[in-house]
Amino acid sequence: MPARLEILRSLVAQGAADPFAHYGLAMEFRTQGQWQEAWQVFEALLQSHPDYVAAYAPAADALVSLGRNEDARNILRQGIKQCERRGQSHARDQLQAALAAIG
Repeated sequence: MPARLEILRSLVAQGAADPFAHYGLAMEFRTQGQWQEAWQVFEALLQSHPDYVAAYAPAADALVSLGRNEDARNILRQGIKQCERRGQSHARDQLQAALAAIG
């Protein structure tokens, strides 16, 4: 197991409240093509920090890689709502483009 993955797992296991530790772990799994593991971490992150808008697009990407396109569309729709609540129009536009790309 790569050192980076070990460090990130350790941070998350220690109960790191910072959502970035969870995001980093999910992204590392994603980079390694471990889509199920990535999705599980993204799912937990989005449940505990639904306002962490940076996680929506890669979470949807993980779901698409798992063949779960409808779930990916739902995640993107949730992210779009969060962006609208927070006034993040650029992030919203990116998520809308990702949603359109899924079809």
